[in-house]
Parts: sequence; structure tokens; C-alpha cells
Amino acid sequence: MRVLNSANRTARILLIALATALVGSVASSQMIEAPSGALAEQLNTAITHSGFSATAEDLAMASRHLGHVLNCLAGEGGEGFNADWGHPCGGQGAGIVNDLSSHPQAADLELLVTHAHGIASEGVTQESLVAVQSAAAAIAALLGVIAGG
Repeated sequence: MRVLNSANRTARILLIALATALVGSVASSQMIEAPSGALAEQLNTAITHSGFSATAEDLAMASRHLGHVLNCLAGEGGEGFNADWGHPCGGQGAGIVNDLSSHPQAADLELLVTHAHGIASEGVTQESLVAVQSAAAAIAALLGVIAGG
């Protein structure tokens, strides 16, 4: 197994962010049925906090908001959930990963949610502001495709 150093991780996250932005610009909101209910509410909250993370001026704030996004994705008790970060999606549903099953195109969208969760999980461990911000931007693009944005 190859160990990624900080520069390689940052480059990888930047590449993922760029690829995600390109995919997001190609995907049309006409291709994906707009989510509703708990899923829509959690997606909107996670996208908002992705934006907060992507524009944060310091690493601590960027990481905290990315932690919020991870908690919205995982849901309370889900993989990667950390109550210490806060849970802005608390009471909105069971987590995007879990509530995706309510979407008629869940099987088609699962890959996007899985990647968003993975990027968030890795992003919160980064020690570079740019790496965390890039991860947050990538997640916002992925979740935006699902949200129809």
C-alpha cells in the first residue's frame, strides 16, 4: 500500500474537485428527479455547509464545516459521524447515505453519495486549508448534481 504524503493528498483532492466540477457541469437537472422530504432538506444543509467550508478563512473553521457535511452524509451513528463537530442535519432525517433509498433513482445516485462521503472522510483529516476547501467544493458539486442544482 502506498502512503500519500500531504502534497500528494492535496493534489489528489484538487484533481477530484476539478473532475467533479466538470461532471457536475455536464449533468443536467433534467436527468435527475429532484429529491424531496428529508433527503432534500439534508442535501440543502450539507451543500450550504460545504460552501461554508470551501470559503472558510482558516483550517479550523473549514474542517468544522466539513465535519458538519460528513455528519449530514453519515447520519447519527453512521460511519464517520462525530458529534463533537455538531450536527446541523439533526432532526432532518437519518443521514443522506440512509435517506437516499427514498429517491426513485437511488441506485443511480449511490456512487455520488459514496464518493462525497469518502471525500468528506478524507477531507476532515487534512492539515492544509486548500485541501479541506477543495474537498468541500468537490462535495458541493457532487451533492448539487443530486439536488438538481
